[in-house]
Amino acid sequence: MENKGKEFYRASSSQVVEELNTSIESGLSDKEVQKRVEQYGKNVLETGEKISAWKILFEKVNNIIVYLLLSASVVSFLMNDPIEGVAVLIAVFIAVIFGFVTEFKAQKSVESLQGMIENTTTVIRDGEKKIIPSEELVPGDIMLLVGGDSISADGRLVQDQNFACIESALTGESAPVSKDSEAVFDEEEVSIGDRTNFVFAGTAVTRGNATAVVTATGMDSEVGQISSMLKDHKKEETPLNKELEHLGRLLILLAAIFAVLVIIVGLLTGREFGFIIQIALILAIAAIPEAMPAVSTITLARGMSRMSEHKALVKSLPAVETLGSTSVICSDKTGTLTENQMTVERIYLLNDGVYEVTGGGYQTKGDVTKDGKNVSLEEDKQLKDFIYASVLNTNATITIDDNNENAIIGDPTEGALIVLGEKLQVTRSGLEESEYKRLDEIPFNSKLKYMITLYESAEGKKTYIKGGPDVLLDMSHHDQDTKEEIDRANQELAKKGLRVLAIGEITDNEAIYTNNCDGNVKILGLVGIIDPPREDVKEAIRICQDAGIRVKMITGDHPQTASMIAKDIGMSEYEETMTGFEFDKSEKDDSFSKEVCKTGVFARVSPRNKLEIVNILKNNGEVVAMTGDGVNDAPALNGADIGVAMGIRGTEVAKEASDMILTDDKFSTIVDAVREGRIIFANIKKFVYYLFSCNMVEITAIMLSLIFLLPDLPVLPLHILWLNLVVDIFPAMSLGFEPAEDNIMKQPPRDKNEGLLSKKFLLKILLSGAVLGLSSFAIFQIMLMRGAPVIEAQTTTFTLMAIMQLLHILNVRRDKIFGIDKSLLQNKTMIISMLLSVSLQLMVIYVPFLNDVVGTVPLPLIDWVLIITISVIATVLVTILKKVTGLK
Repeated sequence: MENKGKEFYRASSSQVVEELNTSIESGLSDKEVQKRVEQYGKNVLETGEKISAWKILFEKVNNIIVYLLLSASVVSFLMNDPIEGVAVLIAVFIAVIFGFVTEFKAQKSVESLQGMIENTTTVIRDGEKKIIPSEELVPGDIMLLVGGDSISADGRLVQDQNFACIESALTGESAPVSKDSEAVFDEEEVSIGDRTNFVFAGTAVTRGNATAVVTATGMDSEVGQISSMLKDHKKEETPLNKELEHLGRLLILLAAIFAVLVIIVGLLTGREFGFIIQIALILAIAAIPEAMPAVSTITLARGMSRMSEHKALVKSLPAVETLGSTSVICSDKTGTLTENQMTVERIYLLNDGVYEVTGGGYQTKGDVTKDGKNVSLEEDKQLKDFIYASVLNTNATITIDDNNENAIIGDPTEGALIVLGEKLQVTRSGLEESEYKRLDEIPFNSKLKYMITLYESAEGKKTYIKGGPDVLLDMSHHDQDTKEEIDRANQELAKKGLRVLAIGEITDNEAIYTNNCDGNVKILGLVGIIDPPREDVKEAIRICQDAGIRVKMITGDHPQTASMIAKDIGMSEYEETMTGFEFDKSEKDDSFSKEVCKTGVFARVSPRNKLEIVNILKNNGEVVAMTGDGVNDAPALNGADIGVAMGIRGTEVAKEASDMILTDDKFSTIVDAVREGRIIFANIKKFVYYLFSCNMVEITAIMLSLIFLLPDLPVLPLHILWLNLVVDIFPAMSLGFEPAEDNIMKQPPRDKNEGLLSKKFLLKILLSGAVLGLSSFAIFQIMLMRGAPVIEAQTTTFTLMAIMQLLHILNVRRDKIFGIDKSLLQNKTMIISMLLSVSLQLMVIYVPFLNDVVGTVPLPLIDWVLIITISVIATVLVTILKKVTGLK
């Protein structure tokens, strides 16, 4: 027996039962079930490979800068300098362990994939009704489904009564889908959302009951097919990882260039080979920013912590910075841009006009207004009759969910009517307890397309009806003019992207028994229902667009509804729409890619379409963030540069596929995270500038001493290690705490092809390093000319480098201005770090034990006057030259 799950919706229910060799009455035998378990496997989804602690540790070690540092340490030991070797190893250890601990904690904070399949399912086996673990379902099993059930496998309906499912997690459509077991499709391909004779794993029953024969389980189900797409896509390196790899290669090149220069100059000047090797080692140590891994990790971890405070849980450190590079946000509509809670937004009453309803989602707080004024039921009898009819013609109820928020049990459309009544202090239970007694009902039926309820009250019997406006108009007793007026109102509401429902009374109370409604329906009015935008979305969209970030809506919903929502939330490209059908039928050439890039709304798209759209945008140079909450979003979440899942309403599959999880489900949190990402990149750029220019100070001074044939070096290897690992590291780390530059969210996203080490950026590093390096070489010469001992001259040069580099942070911390402004007080970490570095420098000069280890002597006051004077002059000179040369 071959499983043809994807084709079963085109066959009749009897054909499917026969094909799967089962029986509606008796189901499968236990013996047959065992055979099919062996054939198809258990009804479970394959989870993604969990990232082990060892893998995270390897990723932290597998870094080109770490390899360079380890090489420098080995050379130090070989040169019989164990102190230097140990010092470098300590730097590596700090960077690796800090990064490992931070990322391991983040991984532990994210829940692992738990699957979309419920624990138990009711089936018929051996002619008996049984409740079995859902993982034991096999193709051919007969499932019995009732309202409130979560569906555990794909299945072809064979019987149904008033049956509907909510499939938003799979299709992106917020409205429940009415099902029909008798539907048969002759078309070659019908989208999942339109397969009304089918049920799918991971969806839920909103009303009615049905019997279905299981056609696909586990990875063969539609949910499984989507999950398998995740395994086929390998995550690309983040922009930051690429930058650091490029930086590592540059460091290797620099180390090689300096080594060659040292050998050439050393041989030409007749220096001893041991001296040449010593200088080469010093320059290698000077060229490598030992603090870089630790500082970058701490900066990213600080960003991760700040994002967590803003309700964004980031699963890996590099993803923090990737957000700052985002140029396009592709967002699912349902549950991300909207509440995923059907809400009455407008009411139309016959001969009385349009009412507005405030309060989105399932909030029971809100008002009904007309012409800008609140209305009450005591003053508006027509509205009162309409509200009573709406509420009494429902079966849904309001409850409180696990997050202490309102939730609906039953049909979400009915839930919208229940919430409307609550806003006006009208409840079905209250009416039924006080005055109204339900005598009978005809539940909503996908064939009839209406629902009828019969009540008895003090005023006599009342029969209420609700359904599609066109259905009720056909059965109404209104004259042609009135029908045209109601139809116009219907069209106006529909143009606004609202789902329209008609509410009425039946003048013949026996119609519920005779099923003769034609000519007996009196339409009271219409309600316009919508899945409303989330409250924070409009402002978040505006901020994105000001920041040059385009927002695109990708949804399984109707194109008109999606476009109206896009317009309502302020998306600039809301008029440019494309459906999944148009996407699939188009030739995938350059002109099509351009069309995709300018399209703002993609509607009726499949999970594969979403992934393809993301890939097209990435191939056109965009850094893409994808947001979503459903299973249907998972492939695109995984394929995007940064996948963002909703934490509260998001499915486990979506969370597993994402790089970041929003614990408050707010779109505005994404914008906060993008802003944080931009701050992080700006601060990473600042400390790269700081560390490299400081290293250039040491390289410049040493190279000049070699060129000018000085018998002694201005600084010793341990001096350089002390500067790089002790003095510089704390101010560099404090740059990770820098506040945002002005208008950071008014600037366009950085070009992903524009490297961190641009020509202008490198020139700025070289300029700063040259000025400070020349100053260091100058003070060494001055000290020797004054007749100072070599060790005092070296200590003075060493200390000047420390003080200059600390003052240099003021040239680094602000892009456009000198760093002494009120924003300095916002970064108390920087002030403390500078004081700490100065204190440590004083210790290495004036503590006898450290004098012996590092090779320093105490400095007299006259040396300090020279150090302070040259430090201030050099710092000011760097500021002036940067401004004159336009390298700010």
